Amino acid sequence: MPYSYYDDADYDDGAGSGDAVMVNNPKLEAIQDVKEQATRSRSGLADWTPPPDLTRYPQVTGYLGIPQALGLSEDVWTSPVADDYRTAIDSAHSGAEEAISQIVTDLTDAENAIYDAGQDRVPEDSPLASWPNT
Repeated sequence: MPYSYYDDADYDDGAGSGDAVMVNNPKLEAIQDVKEQATRSRSGLADWTPPPDLTRYPQVTGYLGIPQALGLSEDVWTSPVADDYRTAIDSAHSGAEEAISQIVTDLTDAENAIYDAGQDRVPEDSPLASWPNT
């Protein structure tokens, strides 16, 4: 018989003893997965800069087919309309960063609420364990 650190009689996973078998909370796992994606998106947005060589990368075009990356540079396009365009881009960029940051904050709050309630692991037969199919 192979050596084991545990005597089989001492090992109890809760099954059969009246104790509920505990499983990871699937809602918590979903929140953590979405939070991870939102955090990556926030980092990607913060790190974005126009490509140095616009001929080697796909072009994202805006109004009138003008590449949006070009619209960010004062060296390329100088006029009152260009200033308005740059301001609108900066505003949209800031708004997106703020929205994603708020999403991450809300997800962190939801994650902490689950931990604070002691529901990171839930009984296997509880409605929480079968989320979202409850």
